[in-house]
Amino acid sequence: MLTLLGKPVDVAKRLKEGGCRLIHVVDEDALSGNSSNLDIYDHLTYFINVEVECAPKEDIVRRLLSLKCRVVLSPPLPASLSGFREKKLLVAKVPRDYSGSLEGFHDVIVADADDAAVARFAAMGKRVMVYRKDLDRLGKVKEALWGVISTS
Repeated sequence: MLTLLGKPVDVAKRLKEGGCRLIHVVDEDALSGNSSNLDIYDHLTYFINVEVECAPKEDIVRRLLSLKCRVVLSPPLPASLSGFREKKLLVAKVPRDYSGSLEGFHDVIVADADDAAVARFAAMGKRVMVYRKDLDRLGKVKEALWGVISTS
């Protein structure tokens, strides 16, 4: 989507100037195992935090982590990626009713979040993020949020 708005680096700089501290990228290419956009993230990470949703392919994850990108994956963490746990850059993307293991993930993005889910994941010691569309349904638990992901 960044390329639809202009040059990705220019768009990211405008977002940062507007107060954005983290860009969440759903990379359709990386989700299908293609690493063609990694050079863009290399340029972005010089001035803003970037997290990228990608396939759980070791070569892509390794390259993104070497760029200091946060990497968003669906749990559980594949055994081939267990060596990346100490990086604290792995983010789990889960539905609100997820009850499996989050071992190896530092943060969690909760889809269709509700108060109970945010409280449960926060109690696990995870930094919790939700989508802006879910924010209105949350009560006092909003105080436990680490971040909100906007789709704009």
